[in-house]
Amino acid sequence: MNPASSIEQTTDFIPRRVRQWTDWPWRATASMATTLAVIVLLGFAVAPMARAEDPPSQLKLAGAIPLTTQLLDKMEKFFTSAKSDAAVKAEFVAVSNERLDNPLMTGEAWGSLISAKCPKALEIFKASGITPDELGKAAFAIQTIILDDAMTPPADKDNLAKSEDKIVATNAAFVAANRARAEAVFGSFITLDF
Repeated sequence: MNPASSIEQTTDFIPRRVRQWTDWPWRATASMATTLAVIVLLGFAVAPMARAEDPPSQLKLAGAIPLTTQLLDKMEKFFTSAKSDAAVKAEFVAVSNERLDNPLMTGEAWGSLISAKCPKALEIFKASGITPDELGKAAFAIQTIILDDAMTPPADKDNLAKSEDKIVATNAAFVAANRARAEAVFGSFITLDF
């Protein structure tokens, strides 16, 4: 086989593969969610393993909003309604496509973006009793705590559950006590195409 045909096969493979993914939107969503999770995990893995104290940004994310069962109830209500509304799904896909080359967000930035670009989603947020800002902050807090637990053993002095910040420590204890539910809520968040 000559080099030219090898390149042609490689470039032919990509469009065919893209066509396969667009034929199965659920696979594309799962792939994007997995990619996001890997990127986030790599970001935390690159951070220094032996740190004197938690980075302020990690503490800010983990303590951005107090996590409660009522907040999880509202988040679940929103996700259930949003996933059954084609117009809302289309808004999230459009916003996600606009953001492909932009850096990762904070909860506040996510909430502002959704408030500005997703009017149909705002109706569901209101009906669910939660704001985009609250949902974004809570999702990023859960993500930060789950990733910290994976990287910092519970006995480690740098574990978020041992933080001097009371909201962070309370949130870490809440996620530990409600682990399966918190993971399910976060899973619903990342499948919104963010």
